[in-house]
Amino acid sequence: MLPTFKEGNEVLTFNWFINLKVGDLVVAKLGGKDIVKRVHKISGRKIYILGDNKNNSTDSQDFGWVDKSAIMGRVIYYGTQKDLTSGR
Repeated sequence: MLPTFKEGNEVLTFNWFINLKVGDLVVAKLGGKDIVKRVHKISGRKIYILGDNKNNSTDSQDFGWVDKSAIMGRVIYYGTQKDLTSGR
């Protein structure tokens, strides 16, 4: 998710969401891995997610639409561990 996220960033997610919106950052569980992507399109129970680094991202352009059940949560904050503990 470069350039949005940097090496070592931590994310805080909200897991009780109802209405995802285009532009939201989400954590999805795909192929046994947790990935962070941005919601690009929503169609019923399916979501098309893209990475911010368009030239080097594995996303819905590669694996297609994702079922909403694969979405673990919406990112509400990201930063370093120091940022999270200092309240920045």
